[in-house]
Amino acid sequence: MLREFQTFLAVCRWGTFTAAAQRLGMTQSAVSDHIQRLEAFTGVQLFHRTGRSATLNAAGEALRPLAEEALQITDRMRTGHGAGQLRGSLRVGAITSVHNSLMARALVAFRRAHPAVTIRLIRREGAMAGDVEREEFDLAASVLPNLAAVRTIRWIPLFRKPFVLIAPAATRARDWREAMAMHTFMGYDLSWSTGVQIDDFLTRMGVAIRDTLWVDYLDTMITLVAGSVGVAIIPRTPLGEAAGLVREFEFGADTFYREVGLVRRARPPNGGAIADAFIDTLLDEVKREPFAEAIGA
Repeated sequence: MLREFQTFLAVCRWGTFTAAAQRLGMTQSAVSDHIQRLEAFTGVQLFHRTGRSATLNAAGEALRPLAEEALQITDRMRTGHGAGQLRGSLRVGAITSVHNSLMARALVAFRRAHPAVTIRLIRREGAMAGDVEREEFDLAASVLPNLAAVRTIRWIPLFRKPFVLIAPAATRARDWREAMAMHTFMGYDLSWSTGVQIDDFLTRMGVAIRDTLWVDYLDTMITLVAGSVGVAIIPRTPLGEAAGLVREFEFGADTFYREVGLVRRARPPNGGAIADAFIDTLLDEVKREPFAEAIGA
């Protein structure tokens, strides 16, 4: 009955047999067969079927936690508790600033410990809470999202980094305010939370922006500053090849921070053993993240 339980929970999550079939890579008739077998096994009808929708009835509501528990128990039996015993897959989203650094290091360590786990890592910007809620990702490393009204998603803080202003090395500015006044400012798009955070900071500081170039990615900003195009406010990060071409200005008592963490579903469909193991690996790697102050549990 395990496959039938998985199909049942998929229909619960996505609302229709068609949507569940698409998510599971099955035909709609196969989903219907699974539900019919499960209803025959339990001896009760599980859904109110109205048009294309499938809504849980009282019997279905009662079965749902039992089905989740059965899959969790099976997952623990299959994965075991020893090193290298985890089997399955994990879909992870990551913002650019951690995709090639923290996330890459964590993947190396996790892969060595759990070679039987298949991982799909996708770079994407923004909070990604909606992507996790829609189950496009099992986990996503992102900036702090607004989860006030989202009870199905859990936030796990990882670290915070101070913002700094970077300017061309040849600038004559003596502090960050002079640098802002003397050079074109390159800002994150205001549709991103980081862009809003920086804009709020500049407003509080009473800084008027002379002209602006909108840039979406951290590595692009660093390259443009190194090329003397302008200045930018970024979370402090290793500058790599641009180190000799870029000058950093700190904000002193006015320093503010970008918080990065993980969003995950509050109730993972299969118990979340693989996700838990990956989170533990990430928390270990945070200790080696440059300029980061760990804030995870």
